[in-house]
Amino acid sequence: MQLNKIIFIVFVSVLISSTIAQENFIKAYGNKFILNKKEFRFLGFNAYYLQSEAGLDNRKYIVDEVMQAAERIGSKVIRTWAFNEDKAFSNPSVIRKSPYEFQESGLIALDYVLQKAREHRIYLIFTLSNNFPGLGGVSQYIEWANDRKLNGSDKYTHKDFFEKDSIKWWFKYYISILLHRTNTLTGIKYKDDPTIFAWEIMNEAENPFEDFILIKNWYKEISSFIKTIDPNHLITTGETGYDSFLNLYSDADLMYNSSYFLFNGYKGTSFYQNSFTKSIDYVSFHCYPDGWGLTSKAGNTWIQDHYQLAEEFNKPCLLGEFGIKENKLHVYKEWLELIKRSSFKSAVVWQYLHPDVINNDGYGFNENSSPEIVELFKDYIKEIDYDTLNNNLIPGNIVLYQNYPNPFNPVTTIKYSLPEKDFITLALYSTVGELIGILDYGFKEKGEYQIILSFDNELLGSGVYFFTLHSSEKSITKKLLLIK
Repeated sequence: MQLNKIIFIVFVSVLISSTIAQENFIKAYGNKFILNKKEFRFLGFNAYYLQSEAGLDNRKYIVDEVMQAAERIGSKVIRTWAFNEDKAFSNPSVIRKSPYEFQESGLIALDYVLQKAREHRIYLIFTLSNNFPGLGGVSQYIEWANDRKLNGSDKYTHKDFFEKDSIKWWFKYYISILLHRTNTLTGIKYKDDPTIFAWEIMNEAENPFEDFILIKNWYKEISSFIKTIDPNHLITTGETGYDSFLNLYSDADLMYNSSYFLFNGYKGTSFYQNSFTKSIDYVSFHCYPDGWGLTSKAGNTWIQDHYQLAEEFNKPCLLGEFGIKENKLHVYKEWLELIKRSSFKSAVVWQYLHPDVINNDGYGFNENSSPEIVELFKDYIKEIDYDTLNNNLIPGNIVLYQNYPNPFNPVTTIKYSLPEKDFITLALYSTVGELIGILDYGFKEKGEYQIILSFDNELLGSGVYFFTLHSSEKSITKKLLLIK
């Protein structure tokens, strides 16, 4: 009887402990992130390099100082790489030099990153692989396959990472090793550690010239595999936001300077289709308009388009990377305002660059190089913490504002406000009443909206045009002037 009582007490203690731990995991409920039964909002930052620096004894301090910076800024989430692959173990930070050969020092480096985040109460988005060569990624897997003449062939290419079962198993094997690993510094298995915000399957997966179905099915397979091991953590894709359905987005000629590659399937993936995958818990996308040869205003439209699509999924939507090289303060103010006005509120900027880390991509910031950016982020974090968005006043009548600037070339902004939910169409016409394009349409919640016309092509010549807002109540028309 006494033994049974002891067993029962131990069982209840384990059950209570499990319940408490479960509450500490970040979850998705509808389109919100939830932590301990409350909505969890954040403006985090990327610091991809933490594991690779933690593996070097003379550079571990970088991890400590990045965590301290996150605390000072108020960032509660850091996105970072949870892999490091190479052909040799000459660098102690390397985790893996072949599909089944691991280096403990590289894994301990990742343990260290996780331990430090736990100490500073920072949540980590752990990215499991990279579409690009940095620290390994797809190209390393393909190199392994060709070096080994996997299945008798040395002709493997990027596509095979997503298609061949043997290579997919190598990726799953790494995931299994990592999720089952017990952190040598905390004693907690990775799959049981609530410090991990989410598993992100791959940074910016794409498969040019191929059918998007291949990557969609790959996301489904990998995310389902993760959930068989780890039901606690959120899973996301980590994609850029490219798509294969042009009709779902704002007019590519008017708002994206005819950059059809963003939506026409060229990249071999579909944000829209991937996001419906049941085992993907929240959707994510990135924003780099200058990297695509577009203006920052096209970035506004990109963000708004993805948010509008995300409303269909009933999942949280995270802008997982965003960056601009020029005029950062002004552009980030605009983008943060769009994020704040959305249903989702949270984002992760690329990237916090520790002063002793060399990276010349042009997007980095820190307190020394960009104090004004840091202050902007601090202010935004305070705003979303106190939910000041609810204090915004919406006009009592439908309003269509004059575009600004006007005249313009090549970018202008059109804003309108709705006092209540309504079905609207915002259209662009020529002076003779010919419909040129639909700028926005659909059922909209009450609030203020803006559309960015961003183009520099031969679609429209210089001259006068009209834009009209049609609602259930009335139609409002204003004139704009394009000068080339």
